[in-house]
Amino acid sequence: MDPRADPKKEVGQGGGHTPCTHMDLGFLRPLYSTDAPVASVHLDTSRHSTDSDKEIELRWRHLRQHLTRLGTDQATLHALEEAVGQGPSRSYGTHGQSLFASQGQLLDTHTLAVPPQHDHATWMPVPDPLPLVVDRGRHIPYVLVALDRVNAKIVGYTDQPTQGPALQEHPTGQTMHNLDGPLGRSGPGQRRGLGGRGSAQHAAQQMWRENTAAFAERAREAVRAVDAKIILVGGDEEAITYLRQNLGPRQLSIPIRIIAGGRGGQAAQERLHQATEQALAEHILDEHTQALNDYQQKLAHDQAVEGTEQATHMLTEARVQTLLLTAQRQNENHLYASLTQPVPVAQDPADLGQVDHDVFTAPASALMLRSAAASGASFTELLEQDTALAGSDHGALLRFAGNNH
Repeated sequence: MDPRADPKKEVGQGGGHTPCTHMDLGFLRPLYSTDAPVASVHLDTSRHSTDSDKEIELRWRHLRQHLTRLGTDQATLHALEEAVGQGPSRSYGTHGQSLFASQGQLLDTHTLAVPPQHDHATWMPVPDPLPLVVDRGRHIPYVLVALDRVNAKIVGYTDQPTQGPALQEHPTGQTMHNLDGPLGRSGPGQRRGLGGRGSAQHAAQQMWRENTAAFAERAREAVRAVDAKIILVGGDEEAITYLRQNLGPRQLSIPIRIIAGGRGGQAAQERLHQATEQALAEHILDEHTQALNDYQQKLAHDQAVEGTEQATHMLTEARVQTLLLTAQRQNENHLYASLTQPVPVAQDPADLGQVDHDVFTAPASALMLRSAAASGASFTELLEQDTALAGSDHGALLRFAGNNH
């Protein structure tokens, strides 16, 4: 089988890379920069026709009315209205938007690669970031390389695909034409520096190796620039072979996956795009499977806990390394937390040891994410098919083992 046609073909993987599913929650910090109530809005901002602006306006109007009924102040509503559908969310295509505001100020806004299943808004003492966190966790930064033996296209993407490429380069290498003449060739069929022993074919292969070595260095720079979790490569088979030799596990600890398509005409570019989407989806699913297997193994060795009661207990003790939550919110439980201390979270308000006026209740995911972000924990989504295996909608990997009861 042609390895370029197999998106699951993976080479060059070294050990020690962190699964992309263990997501740093540091990007949520701006949402917790206020002690005042926060309005959280998640809505579909897709644009597919000339009527899209009106459709987005109607969606926002319904959410604004809902927020008004919840008691949101007019200044905060105005701040949200000014930001709805702006930035990358104005672009044509399918996407959504998450917005957070408080006291008349916009705390943060993010474009969602996939619109929420249902438009949703809350007005609570804490933000409600679960749809944003789930969307961010389903996308990874990556580098895409399309090449032949002389030219390459290297594109780096962050984990926010709606923002477009973070970098894009089109390096060009040497050609046999460059090697003609007194400065290039020592004689017919010989490349300068080969001592007269090299054939034209040998000279060409050496040139291609040098070209792809240069492309590999540019690819490594792109990986560092976007903190890529995978490299996807399509194009000329021999050029890919040379590139792989320069992007082995000694140089990079992330996987390299060979995909269909390349630098050719429109058809080749379309195959490359389709193969990229498929390869990314498969890689993320593989990472989720790996994370679930790791979770189940650690459960057996008291290095993880499952269920709301144990997860909240470990969060309160700041012992959670990675919080596991499902994106499903139907019949979601509410928990209790403190207005002044972000880490403690409990099923019973009495367990918080706080005065009554400092205690409030909110959806479990909002409070558990607040606690995880405050204590430096990461996040992994429990996929719908994972919850049956995990036995709960909530779980946690622990920073250190011990008595978990």
